[in-house]
Amino acid sequence: MKRSVLILSLAAFVLSGNAQVLKSNLLNGYKQGDKLEKATYNKTDAPIKIDTWCEAFSSQTDKNAGSPITGQELSYEGYTEKGVSIKIGELPENVKGSRFSVYSISEKNDYCRGTLYLSFLANFSSVASSRLGDFIALSPVHTGGNLRARVYVGKVDDEHIRFGTNLLRVNAESFKSHALNKTHLLVLKLDYKKNEVSLFVDPALTAEEPQPDVVAKGDEDNNKLKGGIRSISFRNRDDLTRNVGNFRFSSSWAGVIAQ
Repeated sequence: MKRSVLILSLAAFVLSGNAQVLKSNLLNGYKQGDKLEKATYNKTDAPIKIDTWCEAFSSQTDKNAGSPITGQELSYEGYTEKGVSIKIGELPENVKGSRFSVYSISEKNDYCRGTLYLSFLANFSSVASSRLGDFIALSPVHTGGNLRARVYVGKVDDEHIRFGTNLLRVNAESFKSHALNKTHLLVLKLDYKKNEVSLFVDPALTAEEPQPDVVAKGDEDNNKLKGGIRSISFRNRDDLTRNVGNFRFSSSWAGVIAQ
């Protein structure tokens, strides 16, 4: 009898977790070598292309950079999001700097209350600078820009990297080292009630949410979470190399670990 109750409880938890997954399979239908972007936002008020990877609007984008390309599948034990990833650092030799792509998820302020999680995998073979540089973020603008919750990475030494995050103008960094040439699970958490952004690096995928590696705490006057999340931003940089992918957008920790 106890065994039956346990099985039913676990099944209920899995179903609950799946119900909390707001967006997944962001690269569904792509194969390795495909161009990521399906369209371009050429002005700030361009109509939304929902659930689509697009070139973000920017008056400074180098058009010679071109769309990022999809690459190999990444995997992390216990994390079930599958599929190809996005190559990072695949910029032409004559292009320096970076270029933004966005995945627009909402036309309205649907995602602006409670707690939100963006989980994904990243594997870097090279990180050029010890200064933290952002590569993933969330935005209240579907065409890109106005980034409010970024994920940063920086070089520790030739074999190790570290991560950080931010809430608007509040930056927070971790000094814990993580290996290059290894796939890492990163979970970005926005808590509107607490007005803070947290980052988990390679967290234990258990039912109970673990402690984050780093937290950026805002204040009521100058750094407050408000408005909804409308897009996921990917920054292709010339100083980072390898792959980022397997995105999942959830409304609870149960959604992060759901099957």
